[in-house]
Amino acid sequence: MHKNSLLIKPWIPVIDEQQQFKQITLKALLCTEHGYQISLPRDDMVFACIQFIVAIVQVCFTPKNKDDLKAKIKNVLAIEEFDQGIKGKENWFDLDHHETPFMQFRCVKAKEPTALDKLLPGVNDGTNKTFVNPNDLATGLCSSCVAIAIFNFANNSAGVGGGFKNSLRSSIPITMLIKIPNIRKMLWANVLHEESLVKSMPKYKNTLNQKPNYIDNFIKPKEKLYADEIGLARGLLWQPNLFELLPASKIGCCSMCATKDKLYTAFYKEKFNYTIENIWRHPLSPVFSEIKKGKLEEKFPSFNKYNPCWSQLSKFVLKKESDKAGQIPAPVFVQASEELLKAHKIQFIIGGYVNNQATITDRKHETFTLSESLACKDNIQLIDDIIDLGLKFKDALRKSLFLFYKGIKDKIAGTGIDLCNKAEKLYYQQTEQKIHNTLSNITVGDNSLKELSNSLASIVKKIFNQITEPYKEEPKMLKLLAISRRILNKSISELKIGG
Repeated sequence: MHKNSLLIKPWIPVIDEQQQFKQITLKALLCTEHGYQISLPRDDMVFACIQFIVAIVQVCFTPKNKDDLKAKIKNVLAIEEFDQGIKGKENWFDLDHHETPFMQFRCVKAKEPTALDKLLPGVNDGTNKTFVNPNDLATGLCSSCVAIAIFNFANNSAGVGGGFKNSLRSSIPITMLIKIPNIRKMLWANVLHEESLVKSMPKYKNTLNQKPNYIDNFIKPKEKLYADEIGLARGLLWQPNLFELLPASKIGCCSMCATKDKLYTAFYKEKFNYTIENIWRHPLSPVFSEIKKGKLEEKFPSFNKYNPCWSQLSKFVLKKESDKAGQIPAPVFVQASEELLKAHKIQFIIGGYVNNQATITDRKHETFTLSESLACKDNIQLIDDIIDLGLKFKDALRKSLFLFYKGIKDKIAGTGIDLCNKAEKLYYQQTEQKIHNTLSNITVGDNSLKELSNSLASIVKKIFNQITEPYKEEPKMLKLLAISRRILNKSISELKIGG
């Protein structure tokens, strides 16, 4: 009866222990213990697939408390519990359901269909060099890949243009996933138990019976909705736009994963106007807040095109509140650091896209490891010290080169040569691994911060010398170059730990 439901059919793309690619069922993944790894041609789609499965597990099998969650991480799910968990939800995940297809709406009005490459960020917008896409990646997608693509687009990507809606988390939100080598255990490590949900979603219990918006189609045109009235299942599976897949027209090999299946090639899209007040607290995302004109504004962070992930790390994992601004870590990180992996190293992935308006220009997926010391709640502020040190050395380098560029007002003319951005890029390239190593290995009371400051000092000096080398023989620039170097050395001496 529900053979086409993603809760029943094989669709999860994996490499098995014999390094063979295949699609398996959700039951096989949760109810057996095998060395599966999610496998797709692009890392952003692998990330999206894991996030999608986490959403399904969260909706169907929410653990009652910490002990229940730990038990589910340790042991495979009983088949009886699996069957009970999916009962009544099979139709939610059926791509071809005659009334309520997965993350779609029937009878979408459009003049012409849109090719599926629009659902794959970076495929059709001139940024293939960034994504290294195989040719014709979205020519025809199997039910598995198109389901992952729809979920990813609705949750993580920029919209399709003017008049269409972004996700509940803005256009290109950052997502955090706790990383564990065993994929079954990793899924559970990213699921919140009920007690954590009550803390992060005050109206969790009052909205338990809500269905996804594509199931009950409850939104009226031009309606104003309030984010805190959106329940867990509805929020995790939110479809912000009116999309409808055209029926699969032929059998063939999927252009993404090569599985033989019926292939989807296009979809209809229609504009639909409504507004949502405030933000919906997603379990996998941190939240930033700021007071503007006397009013609290909250938002989900996005990636900057140039800055590496580590430069924002403290904002993702530390809770801070002040009269003017604040930051709240992703609930999944709080749960992992305080309950699941307390006093153990914590690995997590931070992923998301970089955009220019509606065009995706880059993607970022980075893995971080926090040492046992940093994973301890009492010491987690050390992360701030590490990140702050890294950013201050970068600022010192920029300051000295800005002086070289602009000079000293009414005293020495600048060179007019702006080397700041080039130097910053080199700095990030050459320091990233050192920052990661410090985060992974630091112990309270050791010399890690001192060693890091010494390394960063050597790097900024090297970059300064390298980038100003072509100008050291220019007589008109020698004095300003010497002053700039002196300013840099002064900043370095102030930043170095232990002299």
